[in-house]
Amino acid sequence: MTEARAATRQVLVVYALVCAAVFAATRLGASSTFGPYVHLAVAAIFLLTALRMTRDDPRHFGLALGGLLEPSMNDRPRGPLGLFDLARALWGALPSALREVGAAFAVGAVVFPLYAVGFYMWNEPARAFDLTLPPDLVNMVLAQLIVVALPEEAFFRGYVQTSLTDAESGRVRLLGVSLAPRAWLAQAALFALVHVLSEPHPARLAVFFPALLFGWMRAWRGGIGAALALHAMSNLYSEILARSWL
Repeated sequence: MTEARAATRQVLVVYALVCAAVFAATRLGASSTFGPYVHLAVAAIFLLTALRMTRDDPRHFGLALGGLLEPSMNDRPRGPLGLFDLARALWGALPSALREVGAAFAVGAVVFPLYAVGFYMWNEPARAFDLTLPPDLVNMVLAQLIVVALPEEAFFRGYVQTSLTDAESGRVRLLGVSLAPRAWLAQAALFALVHVLSEPHPARLAVFFPALLFGWMRAWRGGIGAALALHAMSNLYSEILARSWL
């Protein structure tokens, strides 16, 4: 078996195991005791698996996050529970974070108006648009960033897309970005399939299309930061459109 086939096989085996764990967690979520925590369990499955599979070279897999996920290379005091190290890492990651958020906003400025038009045409709302924000907006922003976007981007655009890209020799350029086409399409398809697995409904397959955009951004930016920010922004934007129009 060639090295490329072995890498692809590893990705598919890991993906199958993750799908089985997600399926078990969502089925347990039907119980009244575990239900409130099912999203945390699914997030932990994605994130811990991604970190485990990319631990040897997080930067290569786009998971350095401005150095946050890289070990400290200095001998300065770590502080209680490593808090000093964490504070220094956050400060050092801030410039990178601002650049990636800026890139996400730039792409969103192009994509979101088009999405709003498609949303209107698909749903044909019976009432005029009335901006309605979620009452728990701050909590929702944090949940989308930490519980939804970070774990999914770390696994699919970090581990899966990078591993499949490494196993593929061909490249194409799309809007100036070099992509491994099969890897790019495969990560989006796998992303869509796991969404259907967790909530069986054909409409869930629609996440294939934003996954293509997130995958393109991961290739463009060299990491998952901008894709992570756009992922969270997209979910929030969709929620606001639904509350304001439907």
